[in-house]
Amino acid sequence: MPTLKGFATTRRLKASASTIRNLLTFARDMAITDQTAHLVVFDIDNGQCWLASSETFNPSTPLSSALTARNSTVGTAAQNNTNVTPQATTNSVEQGMSGRASGILGVPHPMEPGVTLAALETNRNGQTVQNDSGVGYIYFSPSASSEAALVYLQNTRNQVMTVSVEAASGRVIVRQLTSEEIETLGFTTSQN
Repeated sequence: MPTLKGFATTRRLKASASTIRNLLTFARDMAITDQTAHLVVFDIDNGQCWLASSETFNPSTPLSSALTARNSTVGTAAQNNTNVTPQATTNSVEQGMSGRASGILGVPHPMEPGVTLAALETNRNGQTVQNDSGVGYIYFSPSASSEAALVYLQNTRNQVMTVSVEAASGRVIVRQLTSEEIETLGFTTSQN
């Protein structure tokens, strides 16, 4: 049983890293396709992330602006469609939002149980910014470039994975850290 428990804990860490990788890759692709900057916003304290568009995102209030964009679109669609089914309202909302992103724009993606967003490190305007709490984001431009970024995920067994974004290409890479790297970075105790 202990072996299976350890396997499940590791699997949840990898699943969370995969979710973030997929969302970052999707944000990059949407920025290129729509020719509009897209972001992935991270609520470190609540262990969730979501896709946001630069058209509705305000960096001074990242949490509220990313979620408000979706809520206001849903509210407007519901007001305009008072005599229709919820499915029709959902279809109207999706038509009002950018095509492929309509189903996930502003929708929080929580981390798996036992996995925390330990830190988010970005390089903005030549300065490294590390968030261990609060809200941070990773930006993707229409030219596919981004800012160099690292997302650190940690599980209850003190395993740590990074999801990194290359600045020039926006390429996303997932990697599990070694015990030595974890100790060097100071992730020696659980962040839960």
